[in-house]
Amino acid sequence: MCNEIILDTRELEAPEPISVVLNNLSNLNKTTSIHMIHRIEPLMLYTHLTSNNLQYKVVHKDEDVHIYIWTDSYHNKTKLEELN
Repeated sequence: MCNEIILDTRELEAPEPISVVLNNLSNLNKTTSIHMIHRIEPLMLYTHLTSNNLQYKVVHKDEDVHIYIWTDSYHNKTKLEELN
């Protein structure tokens, strides 16, 4: 079974969205991923994720940006990689 931490940061002002997701990165493991929903692309976050060897996928849906974050050991990573 895989768990998804949903972080809806659309109503938060900077830098809160980044802080919220950074505080949750320690929860990532082979069965847990993060789904962040934001109103803009958090470009500074991507550098942090890459430098920490975390995988992510950005999907634009209507007015929102959905960022899926996982570790390389995540069991359901193929599903996240294929998101559109």
